[in-house]
Amino acid sequence: MAEPAKSPFENLIVGPSGWPEAYHQLQQLIGARGAILFILFAAALLVWWKWEEIVKRPWIKPAIERFKRGAIDKAPAGVLTIAVAHLQDDDGQKQEKLLLDELKHFDGVETLTVDRAMEWPASGTEQSKKKKAEEEARRLLRQIGADVLIWGSVISLSGKSAMRLYWTPARDVPGAKSTGRYQFQTETLELPIEFWSDLKQILGLLTQPRIAALTVDKPGHYVADKLAPLIAQVRALVQSREGVWNPETLAEMRFSLAVALAVYGDQSGKNEPLVESIELYRKVLEGLGRARVPLDWATTQNNLGNALQRLGERESGTVQFDEAVLAYREALKERTRERAPLQWATTQNNLDTALLRLGERKSDPAKLEGAVEAYGEALQERTRERAPLQWAETQNNLGTALLRLGERENGTARIEGAVIVFHEALQEFTRARVPRQCT
Repeated sequence: MAEPAKSPFENLIVGPSGWPEAYHQLQQLIGARGAILFILFAAALLVWWKWEEIVKRPWIKPAIERFKRGAIDKAPAGVLTIAVAHLQDDDGQKQEKLLLDELKHFDGVETLTVDRAMEWPASGTEQSKKKKAEEEARRLLRQIGADVLIWGSVISLSGKSAMRLYWTPARDVPGAKSTGRYQFQTETLELPIEFWSDLKQILGLLTQPRIAALTVDKPGHYVADKLAPLIAQVRALVQSREGVWNPETLAEMRFSLAVALAVYGDQSGKNEPLVESIELYRKVLEGLGRARVPLDWATTQNNLGNALQRLGERESGTVQFDEAVLAYREALKERTRERAPLQWATTQNNLDTALLRLGERKSDPAKLEGAVEAYGEALQERTRERAPLQWAETQNNLGTALLRLGERENGTARIEGAVIVFHEALQEFTRARVPRQCT
């Protein structure tokens, strides 16, 4: 039997210094630098000679994989993004490519490939392994900045290739699954409807805080430029044909989109977003049951009135104001002073403003008188101590009503009253706090 091939360096003799005797001989012949270069070359040759054995060692393979990895791409800022990690045991990433092609049909969402593979832990209980995998997925998501990570493996199922997919959101969202698992054969790669539906729910719930951060958390700031791309994405997501929306989530998505459109229309000076916002609020009201969620229904009616009123201010006639008055009065049927005093005062203030505009358009002193009285009622709940900015807003509106009445009457009592009220409002409506209102 032939002896196995030997490495050309197995017979190097190590001397007392710990270095092979050959090294000292080389050093004498070619100098220290040449000797070191020769030793490095010899080491590289040895690695090549033993490569098949070296790569099988458990601590070597992960190091090689890490070396081969590319940099992680970052998700585009402010854009809904699904990140897709490499699937385990996916020969040539064939199944991953099919999955990415399918995800392109998901309207309103960007897809990003990640040069990493998520591994299901080998040891522990199913619950502990799941927890560990989710923690790793979220760690990766934080690096990427994406909203959802899809990961998994390719397995053999009844002799056929199949995918086992998981998705993990960047953060927990009330009302949504923390993760999802789906298993299906990949001959046609028709993703199950449950996969699309679950992803739609989590993406829908993830978009709402983004809209709130721009439309609620930054009052008085110009945010239309940031809202425009988000509106386009959310609109596409709402209209997406993949999967089935949960009715509650769809209503919340439409409501959030309507809020964003109303703010965008208000700040940009464009009427089309306001018209779309009005349509969306009405669709939400069709699905909301007044008896089941009375305060949500009332909030939608109030917001519908606001969009109608803003549109009415830009158009001639009184149709939009008349419809706004109806919406506010509907809202007040549930937003009662006893049940929700501050919300009642807000809607009451909005109703009074619509009546004020109607009085101005129709030159009707009676409506202006009614607005003055109604603003006074709202101020009983919108006190300066409880809600200073809302109090200042109502004071400002009261001053406008008094001024309009004063312009139609003899004497200066109403106008003098308006000056006093405006002056009081400016104590809270300072330029530093709310620059748009103080002008």
